[in-house]
Amino acid sequence: MATATKSRRSTPRDTSPKWDGHETWTADQFLRNFQSSMAYYRLESSGKDLKPKVIDWMGRNGYGKDVIAAFKKTKDNRCGVTMGAIAANLIKGMPALRADFNQGRDTSVWLRDAIADVIEQGKNDIDDSETTVVIKTPTQVYNIQDRIREQAGQMSEELDGAIDSWILDPEAFDPKAFKITNLLRSKGAKAAQARHIKNIFQYGLDELLELASSQADAQLREAYSHVSRKNIKKLIEFYQSIFTACDQIAQEAKTLKKPRAKKIKPAEELVKKVKFKVSDDKLGITSVPAAGIIGASAAIIYNTKTRKLGIYQANSSAGLNVKGASITAFTEKSFQKTLRKPDTQIKEFKEQNTQRRVETWFEKIKATETKLNGRINAEVMILKIFK
Repeated sequence: MATATKSRRSTPRDTSPKWDGHETWTADQFLRNFQSSMAYYRLESSGKDLKPKVIDWMGRNGYGKDVIAAFKKTKDNRCGVTMGAIAANLIKGMPALRADFNQGRDTSVWLRDAIADVIEQGKNDIDDSETTVVIKTPTQVYNIQDRIREQAGQMSEELDGAIDSWILDPEAFDPKAFKITNLLRSKGAKAAQARHIKNIFQYGLDELLELASSQADAQLREAYSHVSRKNIKKLIEFYQSIFTACDQIAQEAKTLKKPRAKKIKPAEELVKKVKFKVSDDKLGITSVPAAGIIGASAAIIYNTKTRKLGIYQANSSAGLNVKGASITAFTEKSFQKTLRKPDTQIKEFKEQNTQRRVETWFEKIKATETKLNGRINAEVMILKIFK
């Protein structure tokens, strides 16, 4: 799909929507042309691609040079496909005002408000080139952030293709059919690329969440009026899966990153024999570094094989310790319980951000307590550390 999209974009023939003869169209004909034109731009272009259209429209409609410059300076991802498509349609001849369309509202007023919002939200945007390292060669200048951004774009081509497939046939689209974490890993995505991939899809998700809320304006509702709520929900779920995968990859990078060596009794040395599970794709969870166990007042572990969630509590102010592949210096109050519904219960557990809240939450789990023995293996994840 991504290849097909590139092919469509490279054709010299102008296939963009036309508005010739709109004066003679019925209200239904006008609405259908508007909907098909919005779908065309969503399929063929990104907000970044359409930003020049907005700038062109501003130049045609009396904006001063300073205002246009302020809009140009904002980051490209602030320009959404919807506002870019509206600008493109107005340039192509779509009337800004028609009594039997959009309850007689002026489309150009909506676009002016959207432009003002972008300028206001992006007034503090910083040019990446001012804060990043530039590597010079005899023939080219490479900006590190630009290189990462380009890599992120290449890594997300299949995700773009998936969204194309939703646009073409939302009924057949299945968000669960895509193993996004595995896809990004296979392309070598790291934390830096994952951050930019999230930026690529941020506006699309924000737009759909606004559409699904009661806050969506008439223009946005009109643009998606031909798609059912069920199919909108599918695409929202897909976008959220992209964000979850990116967050997991970023957390994995933190977990696997080699910590700076300490001169005196480094924790990394103490835990080097500890074998634990870094992440679980099914539950979308990632371990914290094992080195954090040293000196911790409590550590929460989860055995993905037995479904047992346990809490180790230190027996002194010196905190927990590790010997070989086992946790030591914990009290007899350290225990574990079997989770009957891991998917639901792990989500609840993530929200407990203090040791006391975790202990209180543990008490509510209706399961038999069993004592912990300190051993960690390749099926065990280290979910939280409290100091």
